[in-house]
Amino acid sequence: MAVSIHPTAIVEKGAEAEALKKEISEKLRTVTDPADGHAAVRDVFDPALLYNGPFTENSPDLIVGFDAGYRSSWESVTGGLAKGVFSDNTRAWTGDHCVDPRLVPGVLFSNKKVSLEKPHIRDLSATALKLYGIAQPENMQGRPLF
Repeated sequence: MAVSIHPTAIVEKGAEAEALKKEISEKLRTVTDPADGHAAVRDVFDPALLYNGPFTENSPDLIVGFDAGYRSSWESVTGGLAKGVFSDNTRAWTGDHCVDPRLVPGVLFSNKKVSLEKPHIRDLSATALKLYGIAQPENMQGRPLF
């Protein structure tokens, strides 16, 4: 789930916004499921520390990494609000991007030996560009796998 400070918000960019982001992050990390006391949010990420390049300004102010079995509501992704903080998921759950990415294992099958130590998903686009002989843009974070 991404959280953004709206461009017309009353919070100014800078120290005030950073303090609010910190407060929201800390509070989100304490949200627990009333049914069993389990923490619903595993971590909150600051995109300013994750991303770089010319499109960084388009990223949200915070990214919420839910623990396994938790996600934002179906209503919230379309701008709506759910009736409560927690509700059972009664729909088919085919996948989403709400869970903390460190909980999602990755598998890559390749007929070439991967030469990078600690490869990352962002390396796939850099690899594709290299395989097609296309120069990688300077702002691209990935590295070719081979």
